[in-house]
Parts: sequence; structure tokens; C-alpha cells
Amino acid sequence: MSTSLDQPRPAAVAASRPRRAVVALGLVAALTGGGLVATAGQASAAPAPTAVQAAAKATPKTSLSVSKHRITAGTGTRPVFKVKVSHAGKAAAGKVRLRISGKSVQVKTLHRGKATFSPSSAHYRHGKNKARVVVNPSKSSLRSTSTRTVGIRANKLSRGAKIVRVAKAQVGDRYRYGANGPSAFDCSGLTKYVYKKAVGKTLPRSSSAQRSAGKAVSRKNARPGDLIYTPGHVAVYIGKGKQVEAARPGVGVVKRHIWQDNPRFIRM
Repeated sequence: MSTSLDQPRPAAVAASRPRRAVVALGLVAALTGGGLVATAGQASAAPAPTAVQAAAKATPKTSLSVSKHRITAGTGTRPVFKVKVSHAGKAAAGKVRLRISGKSVQVKTLHRGKATFSPSSAHYRHGKNKARVVVNPSKSSLRSTSTRTVGIRANKLSRGAKIVRVAKAQVGDRYRYGANGPSAFDCSGLTKYVYKKAVGKTLPRSSSAQRSAGKAVSRKNARPGDLIYTPGHVAVYIGKGKQVEAARPGVGVVKRHIWQDNPRFIRM
């Protein structure tokens, strides 16, 4: 009895069975998300991800507040930053870093989910600054960082403000005729010292010469840092009707309201 050419030989049928098994396993793997790896004649299970790897890390809730968004450099004003970090209604633990304009300023440990920063004005550059906090939670189930950003503008100290600041710093010093400082002054010695130290300007030594060296302005238009002149006496105007002056022996350098009658205001 002859064998038909359309029927496969027994050996060929046997050889095709492993290939069919491989195809079947591949189909099952595709339908079940790739959990099986098929090889010639065998299959194995891929390792399942751990629970921590499978679950996405949570982001802690971070709030950042600042006491002021504008400061004047050199005045000692300090914005106060308050940070609060929580997760699921509970205070988060860990560390928080404050960065200003890209530079790290300070790192603190969260205490009951809170931290406070008050860096000096030296950390700010003139103009716009960005203050940012970076939170590093201690729990591995939370994201390693969470940030918030606020803007701080630092203005330059004006010329008049520099003069006023130096003048106020001399309050309490002694009066001594002919003295130019740094710890004792007469009236024109004080104004000469203040201008040189504050803005680098050299004034004449006597009060009358100082009057002639500047431009007279009305009391209405006077600005802090101008001089207040009366015959034989000169003082520094600090604004709001007040002045700093080297008054007389026994009184020294004081800050007080303008007492002179019809004083002249001189802008240097």
C-alpha cells in the first residue's frame, strides 16, 4: 500500500510538535502580560516586582511662607522662611535645605514637620532672587525631594540711607572741639566723617565751608542724608523732622528733632 504525498511523515509530525508548543507558550505569554518566557520545549516564570517597586512613591505636602518679599541690602532686614512638611495628615520627618539663587544657604532637620530659616541679607544679590526649599523625607516610601519657590527682591541701599546709617551709628560718641572721630567729634567733624565713611565723599572741614560746597534745597524737598546748616553749626538730616548732630560738651552725638530756627538744607 503506497503512502500519499499529501500526508506528513511520522518523523516530520514529531519534529513539529516542539515548535507548536513554543508558539502556544508565546501566545499565552502575550495574553497574560509576558509572565512566561518560552524556550525550545520549556517555559519559566519571570521574577515578580517587589511591592515597593510596584507602588509609586508618595509626594509629601510642602508649604513655604516668607515674612517679606522685598529687602534693602545692608540694613540688616531678614526675611523669615517657614517650612511645613506633612503626609497623610501627619508631620513628616527628614531634612530640608534652603537655596537662594541656586546657592545652598542652610540645612535644617524638620522638627514636628517644621523648619525656620532667617538668612542674612548678604546671601541675596541685588535685584530678583529665588528662594527654594528642598525636602528630603526620612521615609523611603516618600519621594526624596519636594520643592517650593518664592521670589525675593533685594534693593540697593540708597546714598542717603548709607549716610543716615553711618550717622546713627555715631550716636553716643563724645563731643570734643576740633575732633574728627572716630569716637569723638565736633559738629563739622561729625558730618565730614559720616560722608567720607558712608559714600567716600570728602567735605571741607568747617561748617561754613560745607554750606558753600553743596546746593541749598527747601525744607519741603529735603531728603535724608542732606546737611542742616545754621551759622556756626551743621548736622545730618535723617528724615521725619529729625537730625543727628554733635551737640556740645557733656551731650555728645545725639539724635533729636530739628530745633534750629530757619535752618538751611544743603545737598552735597
